[in-house]
Amino acid sequence: MIITETSANGIVIVALEGRLDALSAPKLRGSPPVADPKTAVVLDLEKVDFMDSSGLGAIVGAAREKGDPACGIVLSCMNNKVRRTFETTNAQRLFHIFDDTSAAVDFAATRQIART
Repeated sequence: MIITETSANGIVIVALEGRLDALSAPKLRGSPPVADPKTAVVLDLEKVDFMDSSGLGAIVGAAREKGDPACGIVLSCMNNKVRRTFETTNAQRLFHIFDDTSAAVDFAATRQIART
């Protein structure tokens, strides 16, 4: 799993590439912006080529640990494989999901502004 961090409009974008499974899930959970309860994160899933229940659990668990919805995790660019995993488990109802990363960043930034 390759994790790349960038930012836009004060929002951290965490792009994942590769397999999100039992081996890589702890790496995602330990990523500073994902682990920080005060940081809003857009998680770009476009290049995730495989995700199992451990990977899904890492995303859901990280979102729950954020606590404050304005500092939560917004998902973007789900490919069909990842989307199917979310839909099969009905986990998509826990997140705001966007097809475009810039739209996800705009949404997250608006939530951050509303919080202050």
